Amino acid sequence: MKKHLLLAVVVLLATIGAFAQVTETVTVVKEAEQGRKETVTFIERFIHDDLYDPLPDLYYSYLNMRSGAFGPEANVPLRSSSFEWGFYSMDQVYSTKNARFGITTGFGLSNSYNYFTHDVVLCQNDDKELYFQSLNAYSSIEGNGPVNNFAHRTFVRYWSLRLPVMFQLQWTRIDDHGNTVPLVIAVGAELEARFGMRSFARYGGAKHHIIDDMNHQPFSANALFSIRGNNSTFFLRMGLDPMFNIKDVGDIYQMSIGFGCNID
Repeated sequence: MKKHLLLAVVVLLATIGAFAQVTETVTVVKEAEQGRKETVTFIERFIHDDLYDPLPDLYYSYLNMRSGAFGPEANVPLRSSSFEWGFYSMDQVYSTKNARFGITTGFGLSNSYNYFTHDVVLCQNDDKELYFQSLNAYSSIEGNGPVNNFAHRTFVRYWSLRLPVMFQLQWTRIDDHGNTVPLVIAVGAELEARFGMRSFARYGGAKHHIIDDMNHQPFSANALFSIRGNNSTFFLRMGLDPMFNIKDVGDIYQMSIGFGCNID
């Protein structure tokens, strides 16, 4: 995990350093056509604010749990209704003069819900080990009696702050109405900080907090791939570090496939 985090930090620091360098108050003097002199900043000379955001301003994504960064699906009772919603705010760091290639960075915030089948809950013992337990067993231990193995919802919820760096190629065309339509293909990485992770169950007409102080990995590096056409963006995110470990299951890596919109 440390090597992934180190890689993400190095990429972020390199990007910040590059941005600081190009925004220095270094100026060059050029001769204008009228024979007068005007000052052009370094950033005006080499940076063109023509890049389209490669990640969506607002998105919804499907969540899955994997047994490795690029491994098979984990053996967990995860429901297909698991989802995440969030947003990204991106800004340009560098682009070529024709704006065909560039680098963008920014930040994102998301709220994730991993839903499990109705008959199990994710619990945590005194040794901070996570494990699945039947809903009936958990309810009986808590003094609520059996609930016929059915809960309205059992899930893990958490928030994430994301710091992405994207390397992108883009092309543009003019449609029949004279509008510029972009096509953007991008790859990159992001540093994710998770917080507020808790396990819940809804049954018996009430919401029960199963784990309030959940043992998990708060930081992770993720790989990102995105394709944007006009104002719609598809993206794939693969966790490179485990989110947590479940007893008798192993390390769990979060994956998401999302779709969102861009407002330029």
